[in-house]
Amino acid sequence: MKHALILIAFVLAPLAAVRAAEAPEPTRPNILLLLADDWAWPHASCLGTPVIQTPTFDRLAREGVLFRNAHVAAPSCSPSRAAILTGQWHWRLEQGANLHGFIPARFAVYPDLLKDAGYFVGLTGKGYGPGTNEGRPNNAAGPGFKGFAEFLAARPKGKPFCFWFGSHFPHRPYKVGSGVKNGLDPAKVVVPPYLPDNDTVRSDICDYFLAAQTFDHDAGEAVAALEKAGELDNTLIVITGDNGWPFPRCKATCYDTGTHQPLAVRWGARVKGGRVVDDFVSLADLAPTFVQAAGLTPPTTMTARSFLDVVLSDKSGQVDPARDHILTGMERHVTRGRVDGDQASVGYPMRTIITKDFHYIRNFRPDRWPAADPPVGAMPGFDAIAKDTYAGFPDVDAGTSKAWLLTHRDDPAFQRAFGKRPARELYDLAKDPFELKNVAEDPAYAATAGELEARLMAELKATGDPRASGTGDEFDRYNGAAGKQPRQQSK
Repeated sequence: MKHALILIAFVLAPLAAVRAAEAPEPTRPNILLLLADDWAWPHASCLGTPVIQTPTFDRLAREGVLFRNAHVAAPSCSPSRAAILTGQWHWRLEQGANLHGFIPARFAVYPDLLKDAGYFVGLTGKGYGPGTNEGRPNNAAGPGFKGFAEFLAARPKGKPFCFWFGSHFPHRPYKVGSGVKNGLDPAKVVVPPYLPDNDTVRSDICDYFLAAQTFDHDAGEAVAALEKAGELDNTLIVITGDNGWPFPRCKATCYDTGTHQPLAVRWGARVKGGRVVDDFVSLADLAPTFVQAAGLTPPTTMTARSFLDVVLSDKSGQVDPARDHILTGMERHVTRGRVDGDQASVGYPMRTIITKDFHYIRNFRPDRWPAADPPVGAMPGFDAIAKDTYAGFPDVDAGTSKAWLLTHRDDPAFQRAFGKRPARELYDLAKDPFELKNVAEDPAYAATAGELEARLMAELKATGDPRASGTGDEFDRYNGAAGKQPRQQSK
């Protein structure tokens, strides 16, 4: 009997091996990132913002997972995109920490990792930038294609793909009055309290909403192309933005208005739809998430953490208890924005930690102007400010809302947007969700401020941030590959 069992095992073993060899490997997912330029939470119709209509984002959130606490690593295009691509904090990326910089080639980016693993990779629109891609054969986000449909047509049969859909919307400039002209009702706009509530700002917000709707429409066409190709349900789709909306005290600041992003993730039957997750997620976490979804192990150099386990969970609310906070930070936005002594093009270094209850901000150079330097001499007129970012405080993009504030400096919103700030800021989010009252020096919050300062600095040190060691002046000397940048509106 014993010999019979051995014989049966001997016969069945090679058959099992053949079946294992013949069994198809699990299909690796396609990866599609739909990335807006200067979009912000909560500007989507499913998030309760009146006037704006975003059916594509609403659908992906409904059929997938909506994240309520997603933040960019940095509230400026280039460093935010650098963090997304590398899965590292921007303060680790040298020239990649600033706008108009570059990601040194020794820092791996997820599109290259997936390409090496057999993925077909590409981008359309705005990839990494503005900046250069020295040392790389193409943009860090992938080789360029005219559009997503052309990319799909060029894909070799059977290859999974990774595509970066980089919209230029809703970045400024806007055609003034375009939103109202296209049917958006300024009377229904809810103006947040950090901005003045007047006809100029309401119309400007409508122009921004119209541009954001253009992004949503274009993203919808990409989703439709997936459906037509029969690839929708095997594609991990992420829709989000790269930093806050281009209004005073928003983009290029580390307030919630500069870092908080809409984020939805859809992956066919792999993801239970209709879920709303409260876990804190950094968009830098996208790189290790994409790498892990492709069946690879994220490299140890990635300081960000995959949230694939959260995506694949069937839970809503807080899924991973460890995701109870997030870090954000900033170095330099526009070039030639500030002068400090004999040094031009310096930044405004900030680091922050955000929890469910509090937002703590550390401003390392409070002697500098946070929105970049004011104009020299008399304040320019409304039209000049509305058209030229460098007319004054150039970390805020040119536009009619900025022009109104700079020509009405007695409005309280002017000081909030353009005035100097203390070294420490603390906001009680339950009482002050728009972050208008700094309680960092309030004795009642002394313990909270001290605890958050300690947590922030510990994590900065652990991830190699020079600012946590009292240095970091090298960031002010990083001015891009050539050291010179054109005089143009910020990107």
